[in-house]
Amino acid sequence: MRPSGIRPSLPLPTRLKADMSATGKGVGIAMIDSDFVVHPDLMQPQPRILCYYNAVDDVVEPIPTSKPDARHWHGTMTACTAAGNGYLSQGEFISLAPDAHLVLVRTMGLDGRITTDVITRALQWVADHAEEFSVRIVNLSVYADEADHTQVHPVNKLVDDLVANGLVIVAAAGNNPRAPIRPPAAAPAAITVGGLDDKNSMNEGSAELYHSTFGLTSLGFQKPEVIAPAIWLPAPIMPGTTVQRAASALCALDAMTDDMLLVCAPRLLPFTHIPPSVWTSRDVDELRDRIAEAIRAEQIVTPFYKMVDGTSFAAPIVASIIAQMLELDPSLTPEHVKSILMRTARPLPNHPMVRQGAGVVQQRKALGVVRASLDLPIPLSA
Repeated sequence: MRPSGIRPSLPLPTRLKADMSATGKGVGIAMIDSDFVVHPDLMQPQPRILCYYNAVDDVVEPIPTSKPDARHWHGTMTACTAAGNGYLSQGEFISLAPDAHLVLVRTMGLDGRITTDVITRALQWVADHAEEFSVRIVNLSVYADEADHTQVHPVNKLVDDLVANGLVIVAAAGNNPRAPIRPPAAAPAAITVGGLDDKNSMNEGSAELYHSTFGLTSLGFQKPEVIAPAIWLPAPIMPGTTVQRAASALCALDAMTDDMLLVCAPRLLPFTHIPPSVWTSRDVDELRDRIAEAIRAEQIVTPFYKMVDGTSFAAPIVASIIAQMLELDPSLTPEHVKSILMRTARPLPNHPMVRQGAGVVQQRKALGVVRASLDLPIPLSA
């Protein structure tokens, strides 16, 4: 057997040893992010996008566009991390809340910027429409420009207002340990999520901290509250893009026999970034090395998925756990949710607590606390 260029990526339920008896059914998650496209993992076999709000232009539409652009990838990937059902992977790369429904909120302008004014407008719109779409959770994998920790900052203030009105706010901490915490991650009432590097492994002893932002806010709140996997995460490649065509070509070539590879390389390699000088090579070892190198460079997992990293993706993992908790017990308040997540978190040994808060989220234990409070039986799968 020859080695494949593709590095396997553990699905989230596997790497978290998750209890999947709850799936977020009936729970709405508002994703405030760059922008989004319609993706099969959110729309097939049943559509779960209830509304799309363009906070840049203050326009409401039923669903986002199906034509991807550069600004769409980040939000689409975070949305699928929170609530994707793995449709394009036959259910392999599934989220923890594949039955949750979504409200998608765009914040990135055509210039590639996300401003405080737009984030504020997005939060206010969610506040005004949360009941209409049964939104219980808001995930923010974006941040404002100002390093303002006070509750006077409009984003921090709105986060605290939304939490006071029963919404759970989850915010990505950021990816620079030398940078200050910014709104909304600085908001006292937010559940701010830092990153864990679990080495794409189920061996807890090998895990390390990811390079996330952390610190004490000027109001005395330690951020983040918890950490979650932030690297080696499977996420969807935008369908119909040059990246997706390249991934398809590379995966196909990687799986071929030597004879097939020599025949097909000149036809498929032009869809990749491998230079033309290699396309007609008759050196099978060179072809395989270059294909494997391209697959590793792009972190390709399948023709439709690649590995991504950042606290932008750790936050929606926590949002999906919260959706499971709220499915089991809709009466949970934001304060209950935060308390359960922090009480059940596992401190990462030999790493400073100031960087990890209460520690690594423990999905199974958090759901166990909710079940115990309701006197619900532990499922056989748990």
